[in-house]
Amino acid sequence: MTRFTYIYDTYCGWCYGAAPVINALIECGADVTVMHRHLFQGANAYRMGDGFGRMALEYDRRIERLTGQEFSPAYVQDIIRNPDEVLDSGLTAYAAALVHDQRAMAEMKLAQILQRARYVDGVSAGNSEAVRSALLEFGVNRPLDEGRNHARQISTNAANLQSRVGSQGVPTLVMQTDGGTTQVDVSTYYNFPEEIAALAA
Repeated sequence: MTRFTYIYDTYCGWCYGAAPVINALIECGADVTVMHRHLFQGANAYRMGDGFGRMALEYDRRIERLTGQEFSPAYVQDIIRNPDEVLDSGLTAYAAALVHDQRAMAEMKLAQILQRARYVDGVSAGNSEAVRSALLEFGVNRPLDEGRNHARQISTNAANLQSRVGSQGVPTLVMQTDGGTTQVDVSTYYNFPEEIAALAA
C-alpha cells in the first residue's frame, strides 16, 4: 500500500505554491498524513525590516511565476513592506494541531484559508483573531495555546522523518511503499497538479 506524508509550514511561500498539487493528491483518495513543521519560530522568525522582506519578495515573485498562486499588492504592502511584520508561524502551527485529528483534507483546507488571508488579503502573522475565526469553520472553538504541545510533537516527528529521508526544508512530500521510502519532487507537478494522482494508483 502506498502512503504519503506531507511536511509543510503554512507561511512557507513554496508550500503555498505547492498547495494545488497536495490538494490533488488528497482529493484523489490517497492515504496522506500532513505535518506542520513550524519552521518559523525563535531565531527563524524573521523580521521584514531586517532585510528578509526584500529576499521574500524575490522568492514570492518566482513562486507566482512558476505556480500561478497569487501574491497580492495588499500582501506586498501590508506584509512584505511592513518593517515590523515578523514571519512567525506559531499561531498556524497551533491551529493545525487543533484540527490534526480531522485528517489531511481538513488541515489543508485550514492552511488554504490562512494562506489566502496572508498572501491575498495581507493579514499579519500575529493576527490571532484571524486564526481563531478560521478554526471556527472546522468546529474548533478552543484557545490556540491548547495546540502548543501537540504542535511541538508534530514538528519533532516531522523533523525526525526529514532526517531519515535527507530533507531539511519544506515542502517535503514522502512516499512510502513496500519497496521503500522516497521523496517526491512536487515541483514536477506545478503545471499539472492532477497528474500526481498516478503515484497513488
